[in-house]
Amino acid sequence: MEVIIVLLVIYAVFLYVMIRGAHDEKKRKQKYRTYLKNLYGNFPETAPGAEGFARIESSFRHAAGDKTAEGMIDDITWNDLDMDGIFARMNFTQSSAGEETLYRMLRCPALSDDVQTKRTMETHISYMMSDEAVRLDALMLLEEMGQSGTYALADYLDYINGLGTRSNAKHYLCILLLAASVVSVFAYPSFGVVLLIAAACFNIVTYVSQKGVASTYVTAIAYIMRMLECADGIVGLGLGSVFAAYTDAVKEKRAKFKSLEKNSGMVLRLNSATGNAGDIVFDYIKMLTHIDLIRFNKVIGIIGRYERDICEIADCIGYLDAVISIAYFRAALPYSCVPVLSKGKNDTFVIKDGFHPCIENPVANSISQSRGMIVTGSNASGKSTFLKTVAINAILAQSIHTCCAKSYSGNYYRIYSSMSLRDSLEHGESYYMVEIKAIKRIVDAALLDSANPLLCFVDEVLRGTNTVERIAASVQILKKLSQQGIYCFAATHDIELTQLLEREYDNFHFEEEVRDGDVLFSYRLLRGRAHTRNAIRLLEIIGFSQDIIRQADDMAGTFLRTGEWSVKGTLY
Repeated sequence: MEVIIVLLVIYAVFLYVMIRGAHDEKKRKQKYRTYLKNLYGNFPETAPGAEGFARIESSFRHAAGDKTAEGMIDDITWNDLDMDGIFARMNFTQSSAGEETLYRMLRCPALSDDVQTKRTMETHISYMMSDEAVRLDALMLLEEMGQSGTYALADYLDYINGLGTRSNAKHYLCILLLAASVVSVFAYPSFGVVLLIAAACFNIVTYVSQKGVASTYVTAIAYIMRMLECADGIVGLGLGSVFAAYTDAVKEKRAKFKSLEKNSGMVLRLNSATGNAGDIVFDYIKMLTHIDLIRFNKVIGIIGRYERDICEIADCIGYLDAVISIAYFRAALPYSCVPVLSKGKNDTFVIKDGFHPCIENPVANSISQSRGMIVTGSNASGKSTFLKTVAINAILAQSIHTCCAKSYSGNYYRIYSSMSLRDSLEHGESYYMVEIKAIKRIVDAALLDSANPLLCFVDEVLRGTNTVERIAASVQILKKLSQQGIYCFAATHDIELTQLLEREYDNFHFEEEVRDGDVLFSYRLLRGRAHTRNAIRLLEIIGFSQDIIRQADDMAGTFLRTGEWSVKGTLY
């Protein structure tokens, strides 16, 4: 009777834990769904850490291979524009597959007018913006799929391929040896017991050594299985005719993995240790028979055979996650537009009220250019931010069909920049050497025979050298970048460039006003070259002596009138 009571108490505790766990999980999901609902119309609260970005970039490198495809945003441009920050600003994805797909979109802007793909994606984004229930249902499925861990799926698949073909012969041999020893116990008891002990020890030692290898890959297998469950959930979402082709593609690829499901259950428990009596007994059975290692080898074989299909399912799921993320990004922006893009090299590049998506309360600016421009103005007046705004919107236009502007139109551009450079201590290169290499790659891109025009951005051309050589070299480089099919946007403090290149470039500037001992910036793009000289006025505001201010002002005025430098009446 006492035993029955104890068993009933154990059963009741077990039942309570199960019910409480299910209840807590339900509450967690409801709370997270509410969080996702309230997040719509706002920017993400967190960004991927260093480990997250390393995984995302590793996935991109796998997809890109060793070659840099035409139009791909190279590392210099990506870092110049702080595209990691732009990615974080729009990253509402819930899964590793979604993060990796969204990142890949930004790194690989389209160079051609694939009307069907563009129209389909736009339809999907609009659908997810309009149907909150489906959007939240999809996000909850993607959240359950979650992250792949430290490494990208592509890395895990590489590691799995590195295992090679896994044979179960030795494991079957261990089972045979154990069976033979059990039989020998009945036939030859004394010898059989010794043989049974020896077989058990051999099997356990072999199991432990092999389990160490297998357990390393449980995280990857678990992620793949969650991915397949997510695929099932997506098929069952009822996305309707808008997503019909997409859903059919997911269903077709998912059907190939029935055998993986059948063999994965035991493998996923390789690293589990609950400590209850049943599991302890089962652990010994596994050590003696290697049945989970046998299943592991089968799973590895299936993954190897269907590696391409696994990647395609990840891409399908990642696409849905990215599409929803773009919908959230649009909803968070004060306004946005779908770009009008066309083939060729002759269209006017137009942005109306474009702004930088990472700046709070940004000042919008508009352009309408059929050639390049030179932008002048003092430090902090807005030159660099303007260049980045135009470049970022060009990338967004050709990648996620979303611009931070009221309207955007232009060609499909190859986009390069040379802006936020620094000395390369690793390679022992000065700033100037890093700079001219960065500009050289732009000039090389301009010389390529491409159907797509070049859109390039250069901030402070050749700032790493002396004034005379900087101006001479800058003029020749910028002349080279003023050919038809090239839109070069250059910012400079060298006012001489605006005169020497006025036939090739349009002049624009930013200006500021010194008022009541303070500097006020409008951040508005204005036509013409900069005509204010406030750098010396700023010395006065900071507190430099009046004789320095007066003499510096006289020298600058003399140079602007005569083109020659003068110190105390002596010309140089």
